[in-house]
Amino acid sequence: MSLLRIWLIGTALFLASAMVWAFVPILVPILLVFVGLGGLVAIIVAAARAYERRRGAGRHPGNRLE
Repeated sequence: MSLLRIWLIGTALFLASAMVWAFVPILVPILLVFVGLGGLVAIIVAAARAYERRRGAGRHPGNRLE
């Protein structure tokens, strides 16, 4: 392996690690917000379905949204 190839691979690894180091503090909070919002939506949908089942809205064929 030539010295130039080793230099280019080392430089690429360094730049990739520098980009990860720079963007992780931004991407991790954004990812946590997305996960949190997804969990909140899942809870709201489950609560709405439970409310619909408890209310008995599914008994009438005209009330179904299928």
